[in-house]
Amino acid sequence: MKFILAKLNDGNNQLSNQWYVYYSYKHPETGKMFTFRKWISNRVKTKAGRRDKARELIDIINTRLRRGWNPFSDHDIKLTNISDAIDFAMRIKSATIKKRSQHTYNSVVKNFTEYLKKADIQKMPVNEINLQIVQDYFDNMLLNEKISKRTYNNRLTPLKTIFTLLQKREYINYNPFLGIDKLKVNEPEIAAYTNNELEEMGKSLPKYNYNLYAITQLIFYCFIRPAEIVRLQFKDIMWEHGIIVLPGTKSKNKKSEVMIIPDQLKLNLADWNLNYPADSYIFSRDLKPGTKEVAPTRIAGAWREYAKANNIKKNIYDFKHTGNGFAFDQGFNSRDIQLQNRHSSLDETQRYLNKFRRVASDKFREEFKGY
Repeated sequence: MKFILAKLNDGNNQLSNQWYVYYSYKHPETGKMFTFRKWISNRVKTKAGRRDKARELIDIINTRLRRGWNPFSDHDIKLTNISDAIDFAMRIKSATIKKRSQHTYNSVVKNFTEYLKKADIQKMPVNEINLQIVQDYFDNMLLNEKISKRTYNNRLTPLKTIFTLLQKREYINYNPFLGIDKLKVNEPEIAAYTNNELEEMGKSLPKYNYNLYAITQLIFYCFIRPAEIVRLQFKDIMWEHGIIVLPGTKSKNKKSEVMIIPDQLKLNLADWNLNYPADSYIFSRDLKPGTKEVAPTRIAGAWREYAKANNIKKNIYDFKHTGNGFAFDQGFNSRDIQLQNRHSSLDETQRYLNKFRRVASDKFREEFKGY
């Protein structure tokens, strides 16, 4: 006997359980019967509806089996269970992304695989995962976990990437996550520091924590991101030449980039000690030079302590917005601002400035004269 005809497992006739149609076929290598499952979506909310769907699947499967169809004649790789396929994709992806991104992917994948285990479908062939299963997962997050729209989107993107990787390697015929749309999230407000705030911080911050002060200066004048700052090594700072060289292994877009060190930044950081081994990280533990790369959250944590002590509501990344606003108000052309931001195009720079500047500047108010 090569096969056992398809039947329905109705989850003990309970709608809360997963229903599926199952059939068996003798494995060509082991000679043992291998069970295949076709899952019936929980989005079908009535028993009658699920039984109708089951009859449809059973008729199709049994007709094919009686006509000599061999399910193993399909690509064997598509029979890999979903958990093993995800593990494989994660090993491939982890080899190409930074440690911080690995943490994000691991967290998102763990959440999804736990859902599969609860639904008892973690062993289903990966090619059988469909839009209904994936949609149920995201609906469950919204209704039961009550996650934010941003968290919803942050979980969707890595899963789309993982299953695109599987599709390209022919584990699956299509990527069901592509059928899930991102939720619209309100655009975050872009804040900037006032002249008075900058003046006060310029007095207090160097005494409080000089290294944290240096970080704010790099963000303000070089528009460099905290995630890039923690990767900076002393060999990247060419102080005498007035440039910072950011290798592709450290930049956000994975391209080698150069930022200008303005003369004013040199004056502000005249007391900054750069006399350390070239391979040392500039901001390691406690934001001091060291041999270990730390997470950008160390910068955020240090800033929160200072901000709380000084009743400052804005975050450290707002120095980048402020620096861009100053450059714009001081008449620097968009091309200069684009290059220092390392934007891919002038259009990107203009979109950024449009978010920042929603009303005319103080300069417009104070200096606009004529008729």
